[in-house]
Amino acid sequence: MMNSPRLLQTYLVDGTLEGIRIIDPEGDIKAYVIPRLKIASVRGANVKNDPQLAQLTQPALYVLLNADESRAYIGESENFIKRASEHLTAKDKDWWTLAVAIVSKTNDLEKGDVKYLESLAVERAQNGSMTIENSTIPARNTIHQFKVHKLDRILNDTELVLRSLGYDVLSSPMRQKDEATVWHMASRGEKAIGEFRGDQFILLAGSTFKLARSDKWATTFPGVESLRQDVIKNKATVKDDTVALKENVAFRSVSMAAGFVSGNFTNGWTAWKSKSGETMDAVIRRGES
Repeated sequence: MMNSPRLLQTYLVDGTLEGIRIIDPEGDIKAYVIPRLKIASVRGANVKNDPQLAQLTQPALYVLLNADESRAYIGESENFIKRASEHLTAKDKDWWTLAVAIVSKTNDLEKGDVKYLESLAVERAQNGSMTIENSTIPARNTIHQFKVHKLDRILNDTELVLRSLGYDVLSSPMRQKDEATVWHMASRGEKAIGEFRGDQFILLAGSTFKLARSDKWATTFPGVESLRQDVIKNKATVKDDTVALKENVAFRSVSMAAGFVSGNFTNGWTAWKSKSGETMDAVIRRGES
């Protein structure tokens, strides 16, 4: 089934992409995108008298992000400005560079609502491609059945906003089950599975590949080799000569992902194949994906 068109409007508070942005996905929420360096200025502003920032003092679901390290933390607060200020000085939160705060346009999200959203978001983030810094999935609190559908819609809109910014934090269960988006690589003992998500190719948890790799390939692509070693050490299990991923890993190109898996020079457009065995190159050229 084809997705319906959506309009995301972005307001640049100070007229620049480097400043605070407000994203409106034409739903129940607004998303405030705030660089860490701007948190102090927001904290110092008289937000209650500023119509652009006043909503940041209401209950919010928020995500702290670091793109370079592919890390994210999901939280909730009754007052985002106060909570973000605490994260500025917390020693265990010194890594984040950007915050995204999700608030209600009509200020009708309550403490219990954002706690429910936090639990659902952390659970869904286990299928995303970023490392989630939450140590556990928060307990799911009870929500009135009339609210569940609305909160699910809010979380889907949150996923849309984050993906539009280039962050694959949340992962829709429906999208995970769509076999048409899944690509397989099993040429030399690997059993790897990947997905296109926005402008990224995601190597999915459960994929396996061989430990060995070409020295020449490793020298030619030192960045991918470094990532490979880090993933093998921290995000996978190794048995004999086979590596099994415990977490998703994101790549900027299909060939980079293919080289990571094979440990050799590999054309991802022909190495990744659909369930029926057609190459990614053939399927996408026909406009089927």
